[in-house]
Amino acid sequence: MLFSQSTRSFLSALVLVTPLWAFAETSEKQEVHAKDYLVGASLVSSTAHIGTGERKTSLKPVWYFQLGPVRVSRSQGSTLLGAGRRSGETGLSTELLAAQDWNIGLSLRVNNGRTFDNDPLFVGLPDIPATLRARVSARRPVGERWSWYASMDQDILGKGGGLRAGGGVNYRYPVSDATHLDFGLSAGWADARYMKTQFGITPEAAQRVGRAPYHLGSGWEGIQAGVKFTTALSQRWVVFGGVDLSRLQGDAARSPLVGRPITHAFNLGLAYRNRRD
Repeated sequence: MLFSQSTRSFLSALVLVTPLWAFAETSEKQEVHAKDYLVGASLVSSTAHIGTGERKTSLKPVWYFQLGPVRVSRSQGSTLLGAGRRSGETGLSTELLAAQDWNIGLSLRVNNGRTFDNDPLFVGLPDIPATLRARVSARRPVGERWSWYASMDQDILGKGGGLRAGGGVNYRYPVSDATHLDFGLSAGWADARYMKTQFGITPEAAQRVGRAPYHLGSGWEGIQAGVKFTTALSQRWVVFGGVDLSRLQGDAARSPLVGRPITHAFNLGLAYRNRRD
């Protein structure tokens, strides 16, 4: 718990200090793209690990706005506007370092909560409140087409979100000047607080719904793989889509809350951007 509290305090301090420092260090390149934006929408069909795992289809907005060194992004917005592999983070983000192929960034993102009110199997279990997570990430290309990244994020509001860490590799295949494919593979680890909140059942909750308690500690949460495509229809319009697979591991996969240890999602969208690198 001490490590988790220290990490939360450190990331909270970064959140407060970094925007001021980043504005002071704004480079000429950032100033050139200080008013970049992208808006669009994506049709998403997906299943969830927790609960009955029913498939849901929805239309979700996609956007990216930049003001100096600070960016606000949702979904794939940052990757659709970004040049090459130098993509940004989802949420409110800024770069701490962008030099010699290294890209180290800080972002804030909302982690949606969870409710079992509409799940017949687990109705009565306590809700998980939404929270705010601070994330530090590092990215670096390896050769012309490969890149790797690592990240760590922490619930900074103390809502039971705990600490997560992960990393992965990406491979970009240029089909043409206007179209490219991105293949990704990643894995994630989480501390005991996160795992208990997401996959555990406390004795009190178990007694309330007539199920056995489930305890688990820190460990690997899961692995993810995906393929995405991006095609520039013109200098302003871009169409995108992809398929993502996710598989839980270890104690997380054995949780009685898990209805589907393996899930998949499909998306297809269209966006308008004010520039193309």
